[in-house]
Amino acid sequence: MSLETQHFINGEEIRPKNADDIGVKLDWTGDIKEAELTVDSIVLENNAKRIVLNHIEQLGVFEGVPYTAKIGGLILEYYIDLTVNPLISGNGDSSIEVTIKRRKQIDYLREQFNGLSFEALNKTNPITSFDVPYLIVRDNQAEMLIMLLISAFTLTKELIQGIKELITIITAGTVQASTPNTGVPPSVDTGDIIAQVLRIGAQIVYLAGILIALIDLTKKIIELIFPPIRNLKGVKVKELCEKACAKFGFTFSSSIINENAQLTILPVPFQPKNKSIFTNLFTLDNGVYNKGYPTAQDSISTAGLMFDWLEEYFNAKLRIVGTQVQFEIRDFYVLNSGVSIKNTLNLQDVRENQWNYNLGEAWKRYFIHYRTDPSDTHTYDNVTQLDCEYSTEPVSIVNADLVSIKGLVDIAPPFAFGARKSKLTTVEEFVLPFAKLADEVVQFFGGSSDLVAKVVGRVGVLQISQQYFSVTKLMVTTNGKQPVNFLDQIGANSIYQKYHVINQVKENFKRIYSATIPFSTKNFEDLLENNYVTDELGNSLEILTFEYINESKTAEIEYSILSDEAFNTKTILING
Repeated sequence: MSLETQHFINGEEIRPKNADDIGVKLDWTGDIKEAELTVDSIVLENNAKRIVLNHIEQLGVFEGVPYTAKIGGLILEYYIDLTVNPLISGNGDSSIEVTIKRRKQIDYLREQFNGLSFEALNKTNPITSFDVPYLIVRDNQAEMLIMLLISAFTLTKELIQGIKELITIITAGTVQASTPNTGVPPSVDTGDIIAQVLRIGAQIVYLAGILIALIDLTKKIIELIFPPIRNLKGVKVKELCEKACAKFGFTFSSSIINENAQLTILPVPFQPKNKSIFTNLFTLDNGVYNKGYPTAQDSISTAGLMFDWLEEYFNAKLRIVGTQVQFEIRDFYVLNSGVSIKNTLNLQDVRENQWNYNLGEAWKRYFIHYRTDPSDTHTYDNVTQLDCEYSTEPVSIVNADLVSIKGLVDIAPPFAFGARKSKLTTVEEFVLPFAKLADEVVQFFGGSSDLVAKVVGRVGVLQISQQYFSVTKLMVTTNGKQPVNFLDQIGANSIYQKYHVINQVKENFKRIYSATIPFSTKNFEDLLENNYVTDELGNSLEILTFEYINESKTAEIEYSILSDEAFNTKTILING
């Protein structure tokens, strides 16, 4: 059964002069393209020509003319691009040839994404951000500990000395004041007693002052060296994907992003205006903020850069199906393939098949590595998770100089990790007893103090080594905090094992065939959404290119099938 083809310009049915030469093609070798016509231009005559000329008279040449092709149940939206010089021969009965281009296909969408900053996106499709609590945990912990020890020692020594002096005053002064004066009758010197009481009272006041100073110092140390938890703004990757697609009238669908729904981007902080160096030196108010979505200061400043990163990071592809942008790894389509085809020999005269190999997908080294940030030393905390490296090696060798395994796959996420504060620092551990003592003393006198909670409650939040960092962070957050095992989700080797292991050479080695196969309308429509099919033997085939010409019952295809010619190789872990 052939596919019936209809053509429309501005909704009016026409028939191009070259209609019989127009078919449909699919190409999955690069970007996953939607179905396209096999021609880039159409020849119009009679009424079809007049429709185009009338459009030019009314709107000029800078707005294209809507053109639609219907092939079976497939509707292909194109437009006539009048800026690519059409060949026009007057207003008579002669024909004109015009260039046609696909409307709202993947190339179009990529162009739009590449020019779409998140700043501009937020103006039309507001981006929802959320608070990410953070703490500054500086790298000079030893210096702070020494300062704490000196301060605490000085005040504690003074407190002990004051207590000793109080004991001396009480012991010596009380004996003197209570000893009766000689005389008849003996008498007690009231003045001595009053003086003793005053001395004791003064010493107690002094000791109380020292104790208050120690408590106040503890508070100030906690506030100055351990500043309060503040917030930056973060955004979920899923939110950015959905808003970017909605901007151009598409919905977004991805099982990968749904599985990684907590994947978060934390943009770099910046100041709205420059401040005096003296203001910055003598204030605790840092005045730092970010907008909650990436800006020009971030490593992904546009939707195009974001989707480029996602495709490489998750080893997946964008494709458009109708008005939906899909983002999936190839295994998703393999598991959901529903088309079966009859395989045929492509060299019929000798009853053989001819093939080549997917050697362009082979690799020697596979390297995934995150960035570090010199302005945030905590990005070096998890060095074993920052990168991983795999190598394809021969199993057995006869002539080592003849072994030729080539290729580098370099995956470089443009982010640094957001380090999780997993425990108290040495300085915090040291301060904790003082915080507890301060709480108890203040509460004993009827006050309110919860310094211990301020110290202990810091575990689990983001930690940075200074107020400003320069590399955008990638995090996994729930209510703004990262779970203990967040690196199990986004560590370099975890990403390889989840999404890249299917690229290992031995397991992914394929033969590539070309063939002419019988094809039905039903098969054609199913193939539009999934280029993985099965043959009559149950083998999974990946369709690389497909071309179907009108009035034909066959299709010219190029496809690949798993093969074992790489059996003498293995993949080994070098680092990670």
